[in-house]
Amino acid sequence: MLTRIAGNCYWMARYLERTENNARLLRMAQRHACLPEADAIGLWSTALEVGGSLDEYEGQVGPIDGPAVARFMILERANHSGIVSCLRHARDNARTARHLMPDLAWEVINGIWQEAQALDQDRIEAIGVEGMASWAKVRCRMVEGCFNELWRDTLPHVIDLGRSIERADFIARILAEMLPKLRDSGLEPPPIGSAESRRWLSLVEGLGLSESWRRVGAGQLHPIEILRLVLLHPTAPHGMLVNVRTMSEAISGFAPGREGEALTTAREIEERLLANHLETVDDAYCRRLTQMTNRLGVEVQRDHFS
Repeated sequence: MLTRIAGNCYWMARYLERTENNARLLRMAQRHACLPEADAIGLWSTALEVGGSLDEYEGQVGPIDGPAVARFMILERANHSGIVSCLRHARDNARTARHLMPDLAWEVINGIWQEAQALDQDRIEAIGVEGMASWAKVRCRMVEGCFNELWRDTLPHVIDLGRSIERADFIARILAEMLPKLRDSGLEPPPIGSAESRRWLSLVEGLGLSESWRRVGAGQLHPIEILRLVLLHPTAPHGMLVNVRTMSEAISGFAPGREGEALTTAREIEERLLANHLETVDDAYCRRLTQMTNRLGVEVQRDHFS
């Protein structure tokens, strides 16, 4: 595979994952904003910060307002992390690798972009933020399903790498933003139905781990066990450890014998995860994970896709 095409496929996967991540952020903020204890401005601000577009929003739009944030995170073409923009970038990158993809995969990606172009404020108001988030998530999963038909050669490893780096970065970002307030109430199990319990469950939902938590939580809500699921669970697909290990496997899969510094960094992240004590995990620890994940992304781009 040509280096340029491999890089485009890598970014296609990252933009598709970013689309789904932003959809979950929107749904998390919308649901929590309806609760009696909600800090609406703080919630929408968190969604923008985790999505990497807070500065752009404040520069282009101004004061934080729920409907305005939703519109910016969905429709704004100038917002490079917005849902419509991410789908455009995913489609443009996929176009260069049409000859490597099943026909259905390209048709689905291109069809989703055509749907996205037709989105407007009236459509958002008609189906609501939750409906819009569901629309984006379902479309991304449709594309992911099509990737099961790829030849088992280099391309699946490139796609896995893009998806896992984007997902790991998102996990570290959302933890860094939400943990300070969550830890203010301590790490003891909060009363069921309390504001504290709802905040922890919002974190789980925002990370796409609700179903995983139902499987491992056994009806209890313990902050330490939530952090264990997010950071250390060996099989949860939206957990940090699984995605860091996927990075290492993907790098070795598409560049055997020439993995470079990226593989070393991926293994450093895994070692850091396994060596930590969950009771001491805080926003500084998570920001360090973000820095390491970003460094790995730079190394991958430099050594393999440039």
